Amino acid sequence: MRQVVWLLAAALALAGFPDRARAIESARELVTACQELERGREGTGKDILIPGNREALLCWGYMQAIQDLSVLVDQHGLRVIGSCPPEETTTVQLVQALLGYARTHAAELDGNAAAMVIKALQTSFPCRKSGSRP
Repeated sequence: MRQVVWLLAAALALAGFPDRARAIESARELVTACQELERGREGTGKDILIPGNREALLCWGYMQAIQDLSVLVDQHGLRVIGSCPPEETTTVQLVQALLGYARTHAAELDGNAAAMVIKALQTSFPCRKSGSRP
């Protein structure tokens, strides 16, 4: 019985925070979160501090996942997402590529976040015809 009470309490606690684990709704939401990260970050290169707020952390996590995807290749050795950032590219540089793209492609802000990020990276870090690193 005691376990049931704990499980019920945990379920009620989680129900009180439904927005904590939700997906990004649009490119606009991701861009807004990344703008928050850019405004509050400190430092340069690999030694940076990012703000501890929800928006900055959401952007950081999303862009780190994209960074992991950016190096994946298919069976022909071509980059899966069609962009070829150099190995030393930082997450901050990917965020800056997204924000730069968003400034010039405002019509895409209501679209899919992943689609916009991929287009931004393809523009900022194009691959050679072979799909290998530039």
